[in-house]
Amino acid sequence: MRVNLLGPFEVYAGDDRANTAPAAQKVRQILALLALNANRVVRSGQLVEELWEDSPPTSVSTALQTYICQIRKKFELGSPRGDAARRRGARPTLSTVDGGYQLTLPDDRVDAFRFEPLISRARQEFHKGDFLRARNSVVTAMTLWRDSALVDVRKGSILESEALRLNELCNSARHLRIDADLHLGRHHELLSELTSLARLEPTNEGVQRQLMLALYRTDRRADALRAYQRARTSIADELGLDPSPELQALHTAILNSDDCLPGVPEPLRAAAATASATATTQVPRHLPPAQARLSGRRGQLARAVGALTAPAAGRVVVVNGPLASGKSELCVHAAQEASPHYPDGTLFTRLLDSDDRPVDHAMVLRSFLRGLGAHDDQLNRDVTDLSLMFRAWTADRRVLVVLDDVTAPEDLAPLLPSGKGCGTLISGRRRLFVASSTEQVELDRLPLDDSLQVLGSAVADHRITMDPEGVRRLAELCHGLPGALFAVASKLRLRPHWTARQAANWIAESSRAGEDPLGIRSSLERSLIALPADARVAFETLISARGLRELSVEAVASLLSTSAFRAEALLEELVETHLLRASLPSAGGGFSYTWEPALAVLHSRHATPRLTDGVIPQAVPA
Repeated sequence: MRVNLLGPFEVYAGDDRANTAPAAQKVRQILALLALNANRVVRSGQLVEELWEDSPPTSVSTALQTYICQIRKKFELGSPRGDAARRRGARPTLSTVDGGYQLTLPDDRVDAFRFEPLISRARQEFHKGDFLRARNSVVTAMTLWRDSALVDVRKGSILESEALRLNELCNSARHLRIDADLHLGRHHELLSELTSLARLEPTNEGVQRQLMLALYRTDRRADALRAYQRARTSIADELGLDPSPELQALHTAILNSDDCLPGVPEPLRAAAATASATATTQVPRHLPPAQARLSGRRGQLARAVGALTAPAAGRVVVVNGPLASGKSELCVHAAQEASPHYPDGTLFTRLLDSDDRPVDHAMVLRSFLRGLGAHDDQLNRDVTDLSLMFRAWTADRRVLVVLDDVTAPEDLAPLLPSGKGCGTLISGRRRLFVASSTEQVELDRLPLDDSLQVLGSAVADHRITMDPEGVRRLAELCHGLPGALFAVASKLRLRPHWTARQAANWIAESSRAGEDPLGIRSSLERSLIALPADARVAFETLISARGLRELSVEAVASLLSTSAFRAEALLEELVETHLLRASLPSAGGGFSYTWEPALAVLHSRHATPRLTDGVIPQAVPA
């Protein structure tokens, strides 16, 4: 009996030269699976899975036994009992063994079993440098193939997996033969085959490498470089990746007209290893760790990540929101999720330092360029030249740049990457308009339910579960601001003997005493840096004012001793910096303004009134 699996399913019994493979599909499946596992037990459960997957008939055992009997009878495969069958020597048998079935057949009677040892031998010969023997072994093995494995057999999950394995082994053998031919100098003979393969498999880097080598060795250096560019474009468009370090190393060698470049050279392998090591050391990961789980921001996070991973070129996402709304944390989470789409690294910077001073752009660019592999002796330049260098270095890379604490639009221009595959994520201390932005994400206060969830996840103990009213009061005092909620959670973790009500009382008393229990003032001071000097003076005057219940343009103009036009301009400046909110226009077309919720828990550094949501109350004793 002889079984061929590497193409249409064929079975030849005895001296019969005609293919006697069963016509019934399920019988063909069983016999093919038994042949693929010849001399090994195939469990009944595997046969059932192959034939019926998750929906076997109620009479599955009877049906299976019927198919086995048909195979035994058709091919005279002997006794159904294993021990008696094995005593019959070399004659093929189909035995019932240990809850399954075993087809006993010499390995040389199944074409797949003859193919695999030949390929194994060819690989050994190739690695020993005997390229001619390796090529001949592969050619001998490939004569066994007539089409895709089991091409005319209906395949369940098991046969599908086995056919895929065999077909991949065939492809691997073909590439091994081509590599051997390249070593043997048969570049001209390979060009037609490789050109066709490269067109069929544009993202197969092995094929592209072989085509580039063949073109280069036939004095077609320009065509080899064009082949690389086509491959690079296909890999980027279809997979969102850059070519491997090995392919990039070959491209560099061809660019440099490396005359010692053989078919698969040792220098190339060394260059590839160096490129791989360089790529490893020069992939910057500057993101800080995420400090908290995001709650209530799932939609905004999905929008930011979706925009950063979209196929469009030059992705720019801007995150806006008031004080303590969690802009920085959202950016870190979004950048972490999007980072697999940026294989050349993630660059992060804050444009305000720990003393709330603007960071020098040249220092930021030097940090970015060092992360990308530049040496210090290349970085002794002014900010204009460094910005040009950064654009050049990112032109062919896929880098994500995260800019936090942006205080003015002019901060952005020198720090934006130039490559179409790059992305930029921006959050600022004021509302920003970026002409190239692909998504604007707006943050606001969290709803009360989400605020409770933040506290519950950060302080998961009896203080949260046993006092729902106290926790509710605590959440309300935080005004839906994630920064304030985590400040409270940190205090509760430091003081495990406190209840939620005690924490709420602490917030109220500290606020009345002019303290900053929720950590809002430091955030406010950083935002004030984004204000022009006259707007900062207006802010100090307004927040210190007594008796104003509403910030109308007329009232502010009177308080600041300026025109209504100038007063409105200053108020709008405070709106852009997320310190005020503008209401809908009145019937007369005018606006009124209210304080952002974050400022409701602050006292001024002067003898200021205590603010409550959106209104400056009447005079309160300092």
